[in-house]
Amino acid sequence: MTDLVTVGEATLRFSPPRGERIETAGTFAAHVGGPESNVAAAAATMGLDAVWLSKLPDTALGRRVVGDLRRHGVRTGVVWTDADDGRLSTAFVERGGTAGATTVTDRDDAAVTTMTEDDVPLGVLRDAETVFVGGATPARSETLLETTEWLLSVASDAGATCAFDTRFGATGLDAATARELYDRLLDDVDVLIVDETDAEAVYGLDGDVVPTGHSLRTRYDCETVVVTREDPTHAVVGLEGESIYEVPPYEADTRDPAGVHDAFVGGFLSGRHRGAGVREALRDGAATAALKRTIVGDAVVGSRRDVVEIQARRER
Repeated sequence: MTDLVTVGEATLRFSPPRGERIETAGTFAAHVGGPESNVAAAAATMGLDAVWLSKLPDTALGRRVVGDLRRHGVRTGVVWTDADDGRLSTAFVERGGTAGATTVTDRDDAAVTTMTEDDVPLGVLRDAETVFVGGATPARSETLLETTEWLLSVASDAGATCAFDTRFGATGLDAATARELYDRLLDDVDVLIVDETDAEAVYGLDGDVVPTGHSLRTRYDCETVVVTREDPTHAVVGLEGESIYEVPPYEADTRDPAGVHDAFVGGFLSGRHRGAGVREALRDGAATAALKRTIVGDAVVGSRRDVVEIQARRER
């Protein structure tokens, strides 16, 4: 079986040197990012067999995405389209050190928005132990919403653990529309990751994170709910059954915040895959996120040994 299958979009991100502005920079570094591809890269870093499925234009930029992910140890299953049938999403993002940092995105007519059931390799989907999708993916188009609904149903029927991260801020939807989208998808989800700001914005749950987690578990009958925190110094909370677990973050210097949340998700799902309890899986997620904060780019780079070392430092 495949340990983890993720399905979604990737964006090619161009960033000027730290402290420089897009409008004056002479050089840009290119990094591949996207919730599902970043989660797959984090899982591969932790030693899992991770596959990323998507639809890309058969262009130099599309091939760049696949090359980068393969260098991270991620296997890819891509449907290629002609350049006239879709394009790759791009973004220009200023990193820390600039006042009023600017992000310029171009995601219109991306090839992935036309991804249908026929573009998803059924055997890979049915052979997965865990399937992961982020909330921004089904929000990209009605076609992708229908495809996501189908793939979560198929994976659930095949016995896979289905994991979903709400990612409300990246959906581009208003709260009511996002809530309708989640209600349509989450009955097939076993593991729900939600940021406390998403819970407040979409569901009006602005109290303690523990009641928030219980409310969402009841609403969607999820096995596990993980509530991440807006303040990166606050503990992440996981709920499973009648048990509640809180794990504080690991300290690390932040060189690039991009992909930190995705690294947490990938580390957490990796911990679950290796049979760790929720507390240990949360620790894996928190340490993977700490490792990512020290790395420029969207995807975490390293090995499970690096994550274990970060965990060990706190125990010394």
